[in-house]
Amino acid sequence: MDHFEMVEKLRAKANVSYEEAKAALEASDWDILDALVLLESEGKVKDSEPAKEYTTQEKNEETWTRSTASTKSSFADGMEKMWAWLKQAFQKGNHNQFVINRRGDELISMPITVMALLMICFWPFSMIVLFVGLFLGCRYSFRGPDVGNKVNDMMGRAQEKAASAVEIHLNDSEKKVD
Repeated sequence: MDHFEMVEKLRAKANVSYEEAKAALEASDWDILDALVLLESEGKVKDSEPAKEYTTQEKNEETWTRSTASTKSSFADGMEKMWAWLKQAFQKGNHNQFVINRRGDELISMPITVMALLMICFWPFSMIVLFVGLFLGCRYSFRGPDVGNKVNDMMGRAQEKAASAVEIHLNDSEKKVD
């Protein structure tokens, strides 16, 4: 242990200033126990809490109790943060809409929360319906106060790719018929 650590340890034990702890250690040839006795004999040791004697078992139980309490509070803090995030996500999901259009007509408009639940509960079926809808001319978009243009732009590009794939397939089919 270096001298700085020794001074800090003595400061914590005796509840004295850095200078007093350093002077006591220097006077006792850097022996912490002798420095503590010296400080006590000079009347400089201040009790921050009443002295308590520990057995090994009591000390371990107190340490375990403190660590368990801090674990519980950090778990509770984490749960509170997660709950706040979930509430915010549900609020945003209920304020914004998932919209399905076909040939300019709005077929379906539902809260994003409902769409997400449908996607989770019936994911294979819903994925197939959305994928087939792309090739049948359906257009998907999001609408609401929290929706940015990037999401709708990406969906527009995917819909354009699907439309061009359908057009290429139809052109190839017409060429084979001729």
